[in-house]
Amino acid sequence: MKKNKYPILYSFRRCPYAMRARLAIKISEIFVEIREIMLKDKPLEFLNLSPKGTVPVLVTTSGKILEESLDIIYWALNKNDPKKWLADGQLSQNQINQLLDNLENEFKPSLDKYKYPNRFESVDKDFHRDKNLSFLKYLDDLLKKNKALNCSHLSLVDYAIFPFIRQFRNVDSEWFDSLNFNFLKKWLFELIDSNDFLSIMKKYEKWEPTNAPIYTKFL
Repeated sequence: MKKNKYPILYSFRRCPYAMRARLAIKISEIFVEIREIMLKDKPLEFLNLSPKGTVPVLVTTSGKILEESLDIIYWALNKNDPKKWLADGQLSQNQINQLLDNLENEFKPSLDKYKYPNRFESVDKDFHRDKNLSFLKYLDDLLKKNKALNCSHLSLVDYAIFPFIRQFRNVDSEWFDSLNFNFLKKWLFELIDSNDFLSIMKKYEKWEPTNAPIYTKFL
């Protein structure tokens, strides 16, 4: 495989998994070649690299392929962690792993049924919306102790979870904003308005194999 000048990141702007990978790459101050793809029109080169066809996918300069957003996050932070995303805090590593597992295997499936009920058979979207209230309450309780989920500053667990809470709110922002989770809402709105998030949400031209490479640190 041809050696890349910089790692290649296949991304889709609105995907929460891709968002958290871009955030980690930005925080780690790593240059990447960004390749923005459309999930409804996935390029063959991308599918050859990662047949499961989901983003993000990162190809390192040595040719190693990372197909999971958390793998990309840890890869980036192990290279450079200037904002101390990996700092110890109120949660043990086992608790962090459990929280992220709950996000992936409980919160996200209910979020999908709430956001896209027409994709499923006989789904009560409000039932799945309300199933996620216990997860939101747990986050709100953590934020009563600190301004961030794990410690006094934003860290890995905040950025790994934030895009999904944002997506959940976007389904019905008026309903979400009426919830009595004031610590969670403050945390969410500050992240939405942050320069870090705004910078990784910049729009890029759809990638085509004939395009000139676009290199970025998401500044």
